Amino acid sequence: MQLSPLPDLSSNRRLALTALVVTLAVAGMLIWRNNNVGKALGDTDDAMRLVLVRDLLHGRGWWDQWVGRLQPPVGTYMHWSRLVDGALAGLIWLFERLMSPALAEYGVRLLWPLAWILPAVAAALVICRGLGGRAAVFACAVLLATNVQLYVQFRPGRIDHHNLQITMAVIAAACSMARGRRTRWALVAGAAAGLGLAVGIEALVFQAIIGASYGLRLLLSDNEAKPARAYGLSLAGFASLFYAIQTPPWRWSLAVCDSLAWNLLAALIVGGVGLAAVATWGARTSPRLRLGLLAAVGIAAAGTFLAIDPACIHGPFGAVDSRVRPFWFDKVEELQPWGKIFAEDRASAVRVMVMTAMALASAGYLLFRRRSWLDPTRITIALLVLSAAWAASHAYRMQDYVYWFGVPVLATVIGLLGERFLRGMMLPTLAATLLLSPICVAVATMSLIDLFPAKVGADTTAGEPCFEDAAYRPLAALPPGLVLGEIDLGPFILADTRDSVLSAPYHRMSWGILAAHNAQAAPTAQAQALVRALRVDYVVECPAKPLRVGLGGFEADLRRGVTPAWLKKVSGPGDLLQIYQVLPAKTAG
Repeated sequence: MQLSPLPDLSSNRRLALTALVVTLAVAGMLIWRNNNVGKALGDTDDAMRLVLVRDLLHGRGWWDQWVGRLQPPVGTYMHWSRLVDGALAGLIWLFERLMSPALAEYGVRLLWPLAWILPAVAAALVICRGLGGRAAVFACAVLLATNVQLYVQFRPGRIDHHNLQITMAVIAAACSMARGRRTRWALVAGAAAGLGLAVGIEALVFQAIIGASYGLRLLLSDNEAKPARAYGLSLAGFASLFYAIQTPPWRWSLAVCDSLAWNLLAALIVGGVGLAAVATWGARTSPRLRLGLLAAVGIAAAGTFLAIDPACIHGPFGAVDSRVRPFWFDKVEELQPWGKIFAEDRASAVRVMVMTAMALASAGYLLFRRRSWLDPTRITIALLVLSAAWAASHAYRMQDYVYWFGVPVLATVIGLLGERFLRGMMLPTLAATLLLSPICVAVATMSLIDLFPAKVGADTTAGEPCFEDAAYRPLAALPPGLVLGEIDLGPFILADTRDSVLSAPYHRMSWGILAAHNAQAAPTAQAQALVRALRVDYVVECPAKPLRVGLGGFEADLRRGVTPAWLKKVSGPGDLLQIYQVLPAKTAG
């Protein structure tokens, strides 16, 4: 029997068709696996995003971004991008022209995350094509279609900003590695970087590496002057445009560390315009002088960012109140390092560790194969993989970038080895790709690890019933008021009722988080005064969620069924949420 050679999927048309096929297959699988979009709002960030979108649809001003239902009377300004709010609200408004408001909202929540799969997959395939040609594209398509971990942030209902940030980072990376029409693609890369950073800054390091790659190419060849100039001006221009659109004019001069603000915008302008200036006037100077000029631009950009707000040297969360760290912030799962994740959830930790190891090994192989360490494309992808690995090892949520930058690198190595040892035959290469797929290697690794007994960690799915829409209907039927409850319940209470909440899992509202914790952790005899001072109307408890306070606290007493005289239980014994109304002082006495 004669085996068929690998199909050539690397032409623009076939690559686009391959991306579409992969997208449809993945989208179908995600819809099948995530069929509860109509029953729950996703995680806390999805619920909070929906609150902001509904506010826009109900007439709140574009620049009226103060959220008064969070920790009243203080309220808070969220650090999220208004661009995402506006896009979602606009789509829902369009859908409402064709269907009911409830169905329109459901449709947008279902389709929004799926819509970003196609550009992300297409960009990943382009990276593979630039790294390894048709064999890499074939292997990449197989890996993209079979590794569901890539799409954690793209599942139906995921209307948070992470999918958009990931997509913009992968697009910018793909454009920076383009071999033809580099000036045109540099403009796209700058726009993608500007949009991605306007939406959120978790990919800032990756975007900085991509920007630096244009400087590296300019250093190695003066033919790269036009692309470098196009990228720099595009980045500065689009970042400024998106900043002006989403930021209220009276906040334009504010500097913060957790989102695109004046300090980061100024740094992007200095870096982008500086790169363009070097490309325009320094392209034909000596390499040594060019290196000095490019280094000066990088130092000036970083210096501008830190000079405007020196506190940002401690990172985006450097300003988090130290008092809320021990009982909340330091325990947020997505911010945990690998060691803690491994102790609590071996399978999740092993998956990302295996992918990281395979990505690093593949990047190293590509970089040092045939002395490729001077190839800007391979240097760029190696740095992206390395920085993603470092970030993921310190904060679990950054695993997404390990997959999106690591899969193209791994696919390229599989493709190259397939051409060499499997003679470019399709079926053997397909089999090898599936065998070396990160999910398969992770399963095999986990089987070996399971031979050794492990300490039983916390149940990472605990509390999920507390997030279902049905749980909040009894609370929604009561007159609106201020609710004291477990921190993760806050966004769902806002989304499913007319109530306000004292706490929610957002680092800018430390006053409410601390006040709520102090009341919940205090002995019941002392909690009454604290609760009344905060003007709380309802206390809400979800027994399915683990306690965050000690067993001697007020919340623990409620969990044990001890209801103090100043509270009236207004929920049924079988309700998911146990609701208590705070009685007036005279009634309680």
